[in-house]
Amino acid sequence: MKLKSLWVIVIMIIMSSCGNTSKQEDNKLTIFYFIRHAEKVKDQGNDPELTQSGISRANQWVNYFFLKDVDRILSSDYKRTRQTAAPLAKSKKLPIEIYDVRSLNGDSLLNKYKGETVVLYGHSNTINSYTNDLQSDSIYKELDEKDYDHFFKVQIDNNGKSRAQKLAMDFIE
Repeated sequence: MKLKSLWVIVIMIIMSSCGNTSKQEDNKLTIFYFIRHAEKVKDQGNDPELTQSGISRANQWVNYFFLKDVDRILSSDYKRTRQTAAPLAKSKKLPIEIYDVRSLNGDSLLNKYKGETVVLYGHSNTINSYTNDLQSDSIYKELDEKDYDHFFKVQIDNNGKSRAQKLAMDFIE
């Protein structure tokens, strides 16, 4: 009789832990980090590479995300954004997924990456737009052409409630 009771308890524990796993997955946040490419070489045409300072900044993103889970790394199809994304992609052992700047918006991001943590490398005039799209508000303006320190983080819960932040990374040269 005691053995039968023990089995019932074990089965109940297993069933309750399975239910919690499903609930945890249902409550998983969708998180987007929108990061501008690092410093680019001036007067190098439409697709310049990064400067030495830009390469250094790109490497520092590895430290920022060291203890954070990252599911995807996205980049526009420009040298400067791919080069900025490369160190983090290498450290997280993730491919850099190229996105089309013209067709990406908040809805497409949320539909495709729901429940994931995504780091998206873009441009001074795009990362604010994606942030605004995801919160249905236009409070964030384009970054100044000289601003490489600021980035955006958007968290979205399962009910669609979003929280956006404009953050800054301390750059050590």
